[in-house]
Amino acid sequence: MSKIINAIIIGLLGCGCFTAGLYYATLEFENQVNVWDSNYQIITDKVYAFEKVSDPKTIRLYVKELNKILDDIKFLGKIVESGQISDNTLDSFIDKHQKRIGDINGRILLLQNEIYDVAADIRTSLINNTNDLNSIVTAELKINRKFTEEQIEEIIVKIDNLINYIDEVRAELDIIKDSKVGKRIFE
Repeated sequence: MSKIINAIIIGLLGCGCFTAGLYYATLEFENQVNVWDSNYQIITDKVYAFEKVSDPKTIRLYVKELNKILDDIKFLGKIVESGQISDNTLDSFIDKHQKRIGDINGRILLLQNEIYDVAADIRTSLINNTNDLNSIVTAELKINRKFTEEQIEEIIVKIDNLINYIDEVRAELDIIKDSKVGKRIFE
């Protein structure tokens, strides 16, 4: 009778250990998912920064300003054709606007170069972070899979041992039932 109780206690203890191990593995996996989520948030923030830097509003503003200057030049061209402004005044006015156009073109080129540099840096950083994250996830999955397989193999061995033990107990109980004393007890 005590062997049956021992077998049941061992079975319950084995199940409890398995459940505790499964719970621990789940907590560890949850912690790792939180780490991956924080890495993802960092990458998302960098992408947002790239979008902010490459905002076309600034470029549109300069293009709009250039269009105004071109409109002024066209207007001045019409005035020159009509002969309403003297040649010297017109030359100084055009020179003044040419300098502004040159300055704006220089600023646009500088902004364009900065945007390309920032975009290239962010792209490289994103590729590196993605590759690192993929490597980390793959390694963690391999480790967790191997650990889980080992735990399952151990549990299977313990269950097989319990089954063998239960079969031995049954065989002994059958022998006891067939004996004279056993026939008296089990009747």
